[in-house]
Amino acid sequence: MIVEIACNNFQSCLNAERAGADRIELIENLKEGGCTPSFGMIKKVKEKIDLPIYVMIRPRGGDFVYFHEELEIMQEDIRLCKQLKVDGIVFGVLTKEGNVNLEACADLLQTWGSNKATFHRALDRTLDIEKSLGDIINLGFERVLTSGGYNNVTDGKEVIKSLRVKYGSQIIIMPGAGVTPDNAKEISRFCGTKEIHATCKMTFHQEVICNDKFSDGFFESSKGLISDLIAAVG
Repeated sequence: MIVEIACNNFQSCLNAERAGADRIELIENLKEGGCTPSFGMIKKVKEKIDLPIYVMIRPRGGDFVYFHEELEIMQEDIRLCKQLKVDGIVFGVLTKEGNVNLEACADLLQTWGSNKATFHRALDRTLDIEKSLGDIINLGFERVLTSGGYNNVTDGKEVIKSLRVKYGSQIIIMPGAGVTPDNAKEISRFCGTKEIHATCKMTFHQEVICNDKFSDGFFESSKGLISDLIAAVG
């Protein structure tokens, strides 16, 4: 079982490596589902972490329908990822009608120049998940991250299993969203998938006073939770 951990800071990446994760999805802005991390973050993680690094290419939170200028930003971020020799990228672009934006995705993949690319949970926002997955396969993506069109993998596991049965020989189906050490084994066995995606996050509160108030908590992927998840899926 390949375990991918979504990490939104450097310490999370260290924790994932030390816990025995197989791959990192590097993001920032976890509250919005992940956006593109900074050049400095990508560079430092590539220098210090000895795991495959897949970088999120997403210019903002919200929907996955992007303006021309936002697509240009994504192109530039992909070029930076190539410069830093990251192992893969993660993105997804939709049309206003709720379909995969074939032209935009093809252009981004061409810039990347590799099939080492994951189509993220934008799939779960499409109107027809099977048709959209067919489009993603035809575009040449290596993998798709999905919760089966639901808010979490527990609710969407029937759909994920169906997608894996029908399309698993053509693309890697990776369950994600709401995966925990408690349900990871059940989800992976039920769906018959060989990869799984989780954040294993905990909220930390620092005793730092800002403007006379304690600072907000921040998310960090927990080494203990990652270890427990890896042990669970065995």
